[in-house]
Amino acid sequence: MDERAAGRALRALERYRDGPPKHPRSYPDLHEHVLALARAGLLVVVDEPINKDTEMHPLVRWQYRGCIAEPERKAFLFTQPTDSKGRRFDISVLVAGLAANRDVYRIGFGNPLEEIGETWVKAIADPIAPRLITHAPCQELVTTGADLERDGGGLDGLPVPISTPGWDNAPYLRPAITSPRTPTPASRTSATIADSSRRRAGSG
Repeated sequence: MDERAAGRALRALERYRDGPPKHPRSYPDLHEHVLALARAGLLVVVDEPINKDTEMHPLVRWQYRGCIAEPERKAFLFTQPTDSKGRRFDISVLVAGLAANRDVYRIGFGNPLEEIGETWVKAIADPIAPRLITHAPCQELVTTGADLERDGGGLDGLPVPISTPGWDNAPYLRPAITSPRTPTPASRTSATIADSSRRRAGSG
């Protein structure tokens, strides 16, 4: 990476340093995960327009099909997604950010690799009881009524990358979508997982 590209990447990541969480939690959010990946040298920041419909997934897929060793694979953060209709999105997209390789998975999980199996077993055996709340970060931006009908007002407003151009966009929406360019509280990151068939909710 040349100096100019490195400078752009650092400036792009500054958007993710949004201070202490407003909502108390015992785990890192997606902004913090992105920064942790960058610190570990496991993040490629693409800070230029990339078409989410035709370029984004094929670009990331090269590392799996191009004989790149598993430890060398990276997560990709696309900060200027576009689509084939010429739209530009004010939302970044993180691809392969949870399991591009074992170290990416370990960072997201928050445990050393050798402890992950045991941690899973304990978590499954002792689930956290659900807690009813009246306010959550994922409910801070709400779109209803006629605003859903305008161009980009519904799911079209999310830069969901197409997995296989010309075929489908995968059975559910599964990118990590962040919104660092809008003022807080919208800048608090949330991962969007929407199951279009409603039969595979929670998968992926």
